[in-house]
Amino acid sequence: MNASIRNGTRSFDKRVCRLKEQNRRGQAVVEFTLIFVLFLVIAWIPADFGLAFFTGQLAQNASREGARIAAADPTLTTAGGFCTMPACPGNILSEAAGRLSSALLPGATISWALDAGSTPPTCDRMVTVIISGSYNFFFYRLLGLMGFSVDDQIPIIRTTSMRWEHQC
Repeated sequence: MNASIRNGTRSFDKRVCRLKEQNRRGQAVVEFTLIFVLFLVIAWIPADFGLAFFTGQLAQNASREGARIAAADPTLTTAGGFCTMPACPGNILSEAAGRLSSALLPGATISWALDAGSTPPTCDRMVTVIISGSYNFFFYRLLGLMGFSVDDQIPIIRTTSMRWEHQC
């Protein structure tokens, strides 16, 4: 009788141990999932700021290229122009828009202006190209979905001025 009770207890103990091992495996999966999500959040924050910095560099390069084209254009007769991405007609505006990412800087505004001439001419007229838009942080949008009140965008404004070559 004692042997049968012992054998029954042993099989019960083995079943309990197996259940505990299965529960531990489930616990490991839950812990891994939570840590992995936390790691993604921690890794995404610097990547998001890096993308914002990269977008600012793209905007600066686009304004510089637009100013370079405008400075070398002998047919500038108007005082300026502007457009909103992605529809940018005209040589200066389309070349500047071609260097911007509409995904990183949606709805960016590109404008250019030629300084008014003076009498007598002083040969110092400048062409200025301004690119402005807002970069939207991805992670801050997620914080907004969780109920936190955060500003999820940063304004990016880049300006370049160059001497207009076709004067005097």
